[in-house]
Parts: sequence; C-alpha cells; structure tokens
Amino acid sequence: MTRGELNAALRSHARTLSPTSVEQDLISKIYQSINDLLGISNCIQIGSYPRRTAITPLHDLDVLYILGQWHQNNHNPETTLKQLYSDILQKYSNPTQYRATVSLQTHSVTIEYKDSSDNPVFSVDIVPAYTFSTNEFGDPTYKVPEVIKQKNHEVRHRAQWDPNQDEGWINSDPRGYISIATKVNTDNSDFRKAVKIVKDWKNRLKDADETLKLKSFHLEQVITQMFQVNSNQDLFDAIFGFFVDLPDTIADANQIPDRANADKYIDDYLAQLTPAQKSKITASRDNVLIALEKIDPTTDIATVFEPKFSARNPDEKFMFDHGIPVHIDRSNRKLAIAYDETTPNRKERRRASRSHQPIGNKLYFHIIDGIDDAMTYFWKVKNSDQLSSDKRRGEITKHRTLNHPETTAWSGTHLVECFAVNPLGICVDS
Repeated sequence: MTRGELNAALRSHARTLSPTSVEQDLISKIYQSINDLLGISNCIQIGSYPRRTAITPLHDLDVLYILGQWHQNNHNPETTLKQLYSDILQKYSNPTQYRATVSLQTHSVTIEYKDSSDNPVFSVDIVPAYTFSTNEFGDPTYKVPEVIKQKNHEVRHRAQWDPNQDEGWINSDPRGYISIATKVNTDNSDFRKAVKIVKDWKNRLKDADETLKLKSFHLEQVITQMFQVNSNQDLFDAIFGFFVDLPDTIADANQIPDRANADKYIDDYLAQLTPAQKSKITASRDNVLIALEKIDPTTDIATVFEPKFSARNPDEKFMFDHGIPVHIDRSNRKLAIAYDETTPNRKERRRASRSHQPIGNKLYFHIIDGIDDAMTYFWKVKNSDQLSSDKRRGEITKHRTLNHPETTAWSGTHLVECFAVNPLGICVDS
C-alpha cells in the first residue's frame, strides 16, 4: 500500500472514532444547561472532550465549578456543594429526553441521565475548584480534589476524600492542556487523529484483558510530544513512531511530568504494571506493526489495531525492528531476485558425513531486475514454521543474506525476501 493510500485509510478510520453528532449534541445541551444554572464564567469542561481528542462512545463529562480564589486555611467546599445539590434538585432544567437523577459526594455533585429502562446513558460530575495561579498562556490554574485523577465516575464516587487535608487537593491546568492540544493540531491536523486511533487501540486492549490498563491521557501526551518535536510528520509517521517506541514508553514510570505539578508524573501508574503485563502489551504492539507491514488496499484498517497477543518468534525480525516503515505499491513492483545453485563437492560431503550434519545445495541469492543505486537493500531469510524454533531463523541483514551462500539444509517451504529502502529510510519495494 502506498504512503498516500495508507494515510487516507488511517484518516478515514480516525473519523469513525470521533464522537457522533448525536453525542456532541447531547453534551452541548447538557453543558449549556449547567452554564445556565451556574453561570458560564464559573464553569469549565475538563478532560479529552474540550481538547477534542475524545472518542466514541462517550459516557461522562467532568465540569469544574470555580468557587473563587484558593485560601490556604479555608477550602472546604461542603456547604457550597450542598447548596449546589439543592439548587440542581429545585432549579435545574433538564434539556434531554432522559430522566435526570442527582447525587452528592464529598468531592462532587453528579447528574446522571437514564433512559426509560433506568439504564445510565450519560453522567456529569460537577467538581469544586479554586483559582490558584496562572500558566504561561495567562490562563488560570486550579486546585481540585485529588480524587478526580480517577477517571471512572463509579470508582471515584466510592473514594473517601477529606477536603480539609492539603494533600487532598492537587494543582490542575486543564486550560494549558487545551491550549497545547489546539496549537499542536493547528500545526498538524493529523495530531488528533493519531490520538484517537491510539486511544481506540488502548480501549480494545483493555477490553481483551482488563489488567492492561494504559491511561488515555498518558498516551495522548506521548503523541503530543511527538508532534511538538516534529510537526511535519503525517498520520502514518505518528502511528508507526508511537508503536515502534511503545516498549520504551512503558518501560519506566515518571517520564512525563504533570504541567501543574512538577513533582508529579502523569505516567506514574506504569510502576504498577508487571513485567508479564508489559510483555503482553508489547506482543499486541508487535502484531499491529506486523499488520502494518502486510497491509494492502483490501485490508479493513480497523483490523490492524485488533488486540492480538500471539508472541512472535524471537529470532524473526521485521523492518520495523530497524525503524524502517514499509510503503510498497504491490501492483507496481520492480524488484526481482533469483539464485544460482551449486551442489556440494566431494570434500564437503565427506566433512558433513563425519560430523553428522545435513548438507544441501548452495544458493547464491542476488537481484536480477529493478536494481537502483540509490537504494539500500536488506535481505531476510525465514525457514519453514514447521521446523523447530531453533531452525526457523528470520534475521534481516544489509546487502546480502546472512550466509553467502545459503544452503538447502532443511526440508519445507522457506522464504527469502529482499527489501529496497530509499534514502529517506522507507521501504518502497520488495
């Protein structure tokens, strides 16, 4: 698949992941109804939706309710939250077709919208916040309850929180993250598409194994940094680079500091992942990259990101292991290879017999058509999967096969492939 075709397919896939018009309309109505009650200057949406990196389906929204300036010795929002709870019960105008229920927690007031069968459709957590400082954009930063780090509303509501303890509050800079996401996407509109594709993969990964809990915000910030370093990359570059680097991304915790808390890290949770969980995530990553190398115009792009955990043969290498993406127009291949074959001489047959080693014909692989002096050529030799793992091979070497000549030592169907890599480091033929 050519680079242009692949980028078009990836962009089309990303569009299917964006919140639907129905979801967007619902959120717009709900947020407006909260602004009508609390005042537009007193509210701010936080999370992925205002950064426009959210994916469908959407189930909840967090709204900060700004109570004023932070005071070191007076920051208990209990009275305000009780009044808010009462106001919603008495004054809130529900703009949806769903039944709205209200609940009060120590750290928020929640409005939950339920259908006629009493199934939850959507929920909004209104969380108290105090203005604390300003960021480099001149926007306010806030003190918010520490428990909102837990993104799952149900789990959050069960959490215990003491507003009188300073450690129960954390600095938060949602406006800063929104400004950065807006700037990065203005520079390159593939940014948000890349985030959505990776978030969808991450969600499917967790659906397949609920212990593989990568965090969406962490992965979004990884991609943000990638685009800040190189704003000219296209969507394939970003997806390829993200998955190539993923083992390093999850190897160690505390690599990305929180904007508002220099001593805290948004990837600190990685310390809780076990080596087995990291290996399983890496196996899924391998299968995504293998699928990208094999993709063709008939491939359903969504299947590339299915969570598959089959472990690859550790001896088999792929072009992505060398950091080389594959963009081949398979309908217009020019490269052709062949081999010259010779039989072993008498001396070689005797030596093999004495050492009880198999011996076969010698194969000298070489390019016979489509050679280009501007290209660098890589060779891969992979023996039959029917052989024991120690005989399968799969290495990739530059300029020629690992052994020159190769020999017909083992029975079965084997593979020899030559890759043409252009000066930009892209495989364009094989």
